[in-house]
Amino acid sequence: MSNKIDYSKIFIKGACPTSIGGQAVMEGVMMQGPDRIALAMRLPSGELYLKTKEKQADPKAMKVPVIRGVVAFVRSLINGMTTLMESADILEKYAPEEYSEEETKFEKWVNKKFGERAAWNILMTLSLVFAVVLSILIFVIFPTWVVNFLGRWINSTIVLNLIEGILRIAIFIGYIILIRRMNEIHTLFQYHGAEHKSIHCFENNLELTPENAQQFYTLHPRCGTSFLVFVLIISLLLFSFLGWPNLVLRIASRIILIPVIAGLSYELLKWAGRSDNIIVKILSYPGLMLQKLTTAEPTKEQLEVGLLSLKAVLVDKDMPMIEGFVDKDGNMIGDSFWKPGSEVMSKKLPDEDEEIRPADENSINEAIKFLDSLDENGYTMVVHTAEDTVSLPQAIADHIQEEAKSSILARRFTADITTIENALNWGQAALSMVENGKNEARIILQYATGLTQTELITKSKELMDEDDFIEYEKRIHDRLTGTPLQYILGMQEFMGLPIRVNPSVLIPRLDTEIVVEEAIKIIKEKDWAHPDVLDLCTGSGAIGVTVAVKVPEAIVTMTDVSEEALRTAAGNASLNEVNRQCVFLLGDMFKALPTDREYDMIISNPPYVRTADIDDLSIEVRDHEPKSALDGGKDGLDFYRIIAKDASMHLRSGGVMVLEIGADQAGSVKRLLMKNKAWENVRKIQDMAGLDRAIIAERK
Repeated sequence: MSNKIDYSKIFIKGACPTSIGGQAVMEGVMMQGPDRIALAMRLPSGELYLKTKEKQADPKAMKVPVIRGVVAFVRSLINGMTTLMESADILEKYAPEEYSEEETKFEKWVNKKFGERAAWNILMTLSLVFAVVLSILIFVIFPTWVVNFLGRWINSTIVLNLIEGILRIAIFIGYIILIRRMNEIHTLFQYHGAEHKSIHCFENNLELTPENAQQFYTLHPRCGTSFLVFVLIISLLLFSFLGWPNLVLRIASRIILIPVIAGLSYELLKWAGRSDNIIVKILSYPGLMLQKLTTAEPTKEQLEVGLLSLKAVLVDKDMPMIEGFVDKDGNMIGDSFWKPGSEVMSKKLPDEDEEIRPADENSINEAIKFLDSLDENGYTMVVHTAEDTVSLPQAIADHIQEEAKSSILARRFTADITTIENALNWGQAALSMVENGKNEARIILQYATGLTQTELITKSKELMDEDDFIEYEKRIHDRLTGTPLQYILGMQEFMGLPIRVNPSVLIPRLDTEIVVEEAIKIIKEKDWAHPDVLDLCTGSGAIGVTVAVKVPEAIVTMTDVSEEALRTAAGNASLNEVNRQCVFLLGDMFKALPTDREYDMIISNPPYVRTADIDDLSIEVRDHEPKSALDGGKDGLDFYRIIAKDASMHLRSGGVMVLEIGADQAGSVKRLLMKNKAWENVRKIQDMAGLDRAIIAERK
């Protein structure tokens, strides 16, 4: 793979980022899903081994920004070390000739003193502590100790901190390059690549096959490697503000600030994982480049392991946990048993000294209750009941097996039956000519059924409710006629906030986010105690509501000539719980305001499309969005003329006006404003693509 990264294959348009994450382990991949953790491995014999366990519920601290990063960091350390040791134990158990090691005297003493289980916990804790201490010594203390000697010749604290940060990064990269040469580590990095490709495949709604997964990069924006890069970069910046105290204080400050740096890095990583703008791509570049060292192209067999682990966490939450040898789809192979209470399926036969008795009616009934969990390959099955261990004779096992197969066949519906899977296929085929239609069909199906993306997969063979399908079919046809997806769903996200939309208001767009971000930045720079903000031509209220949410001390007035639009804006204020900060006034431009009312800031996204250009807009915009919110007159400047003339009468001295504009209107709007001597510092703001997006002017 060349050094040049095709970002379109990483930040894929239409992909749906999930909370699913993973980790490469010895000869396998661990995945974490919504409610369970799966460890899939390929043993040296070629057999696939799968172990799933319940995922612990997130603590309340995981809802608190920055703090959740610290919690996630500690949990990932513990879970990562635990999983790595579990994989080593499995290899030692099933491939002792290759992975078994003789116990040390210390391990023997701990086992004898505390018992095997307690000994395992003690050794795991000691290993974790040792790893953390060693990391702090190498990556935290050593760099600042080395650079300490340069203080004799360099007086600039900024330069010293910069050298320390660069040395820390160099040590880390050198460490990765060094260990990468080891065969075991290279294999680990291949499984790391398999993990990323598998998640890419799922997030792009493709069938989970090695062939589909292979087409993606081994790089992923939510990778823990990127997290470590963010840690290194943020630590470099943060430490620069601390000056250059004596060595002991520097080391103490570096260690104490580790949780803060981890928390900030976590937030940055979450943002990078769900965004694809130019800033995210720039910030993600170092982490993605480092992932080229920590990942390697996986083989087809390794991809099968990654996909197996992923499939195992996508099942329904009521499915039993499993442990044992499986095929590539996660079906148990060989003799299996069910342990009541723990609900675990495992490849294990009763111990030789356990009493084996013929099966009775109760044990058979117990087995039938769990037909979906039983082996489908015709092997003799062993059932553990609450009181006894019973062996099912082959004839009974065959009978149960036939019942299981009949049950499964009954759920394999043909193409003309409305299963969730068939409904999705139909919708995607119907929208095949629509840009991103495949993803939109899935989103509409989720809306119609109320199912999550994961549930669409796990319940794909289930019959779809008739009313749900009628609703789904209607909305697919609406989309075919050009109705925007946002109107079909009734919702659009704007700067992370839910905004209700309908045909009476324009759909908020990413361009407007640039305008609002700049407005909020100015408000905070001005440090107004209780900023008084006017959102002129509010429409859905996306601008005003966002300002109210992001600046809790602000009072926001929203005006619009459309009563339906103003009602929508009021609903969005209530939805985002800022209605107490908001005032809604009905009227045409400034006529909605009292003549003497003044504000600290005016923000507006007025109609600015030239009348003649409206027919050239896409069908979604031209035929479905309100023309009154688009048509800016013959030259697109009608509303800017009104603003240039009247806005100064409603803006306090020192106040600021922020206007969204068309990409070719900056010069014209600036000239209109400059005709009014009340304005100064008139300037333009460009978007990420380098296009003019806003005009900012200050009131003298």
